[in-house]
Amino acid sequence: MKLARTHYLDASAIVKIFVIEDGSDRIKQYFYKESGFHTTSLCFAEALGVLKSKHFKRRKMSEEEYLTSADELLGLLSDGIIEIENVNINDRSVFCEVETLVRKHRIDISDAFQIVSVKGNYFSQFKSDSKPILITADAD
Repeated sequence: MKLARTHYLDASAIVKIFVIEDGSDRIKQYFYKESGFHTTSLCFAEALGVLKSKHFKRRKMSEEEYLTSADELLGLLSDGIIEIENVNINDRSVFCEVETLVRKHRIDISDAFQIVSVKGNYFSQFKSDSKPILITADAD
């Protein structure tokens, strides 16, 4: 029996679902074609922070676009389309793994927490076509 694949969205991918910018068409197409999306609580908060920055600091979103994007994102959570997984940010051993990834791959802490979470959760035991994947839209 083939299990459905779990897709982990990082903050950059979540934002591209709601904002028109380079790569957003590709992310939207993938998002609306697939199912089984998850994100960490940190990536969710980071995505809200990016939307906030696009509205308040960079002035690239109107207030209506900002509020609509946030409302639609919360709707995806309420409808179970995206599920949030909490991250053990207060677990010192988890942070040690995160720190190792940051130093080795020069990535940010939020992304490293996402990777550690994906590698250590229930879905990580699945193999082949059911193995979870991380969806990112980071330039690098």
